[in-house]
Amino acid sequence: RAPGGPGGGAVGAMPQQEFREPDAPPDGTPLFYLYARNPKTRVMWYPVSVLRGDGQSKGLVGAWLGSPLAKGVFKERLDEGVARSIFESERRLTDMARQQYPAIKKLPSLEWGYKIVATGVSTAVAKGELPEQKVQMVTKELMQQESWADKAQKAAKSMLGQA
Repeated sequence: RAPGGPGGGAVGAMPQQEFREPDAPPDGTPLFYLYARNPKTRVMWYPVSVLRGDGQSKGLVGAWLGSPLAKGVFKERLDEGVARSIFESERRLTDMARQQYPAIKKLPSLEWGYKIVATGVSTAVAKGELPEQKVQMVTKELMQQESWADKAQKAAKSMLGQA
């Protein structure tokens, strides 16, 4: 499952010697590069896989880049979607990471993170509209957070008697 909703999917493992973040796809679909690291040392992120986004994640990235206000809200939704994608496939991703990197082979658990490659991200960074892209750590707790939009929707439904 791709970040943000159904329709996208894993593109595959990223062997270390071949890893290179490419340009964003010409159709504007975002790519989410997944990384793992040792939760005790927290020194180095290892590239593991890449997820291709879907229409919803494309819309969220566009809103994140284009919104003069509330950028954080859209970024939180992206974080939540990526976290969901990672942790729904955590066993498979962990196996891939352990096969690729001897340094993390025997660790009982890994920390996960991601970077976005999408049309407009590098331009926004170059213009100073966004900070330099670093690996964004995600946790299982992100999947359980209720966004302000979800809270507002629930409040509206309860006020209208649709709870």
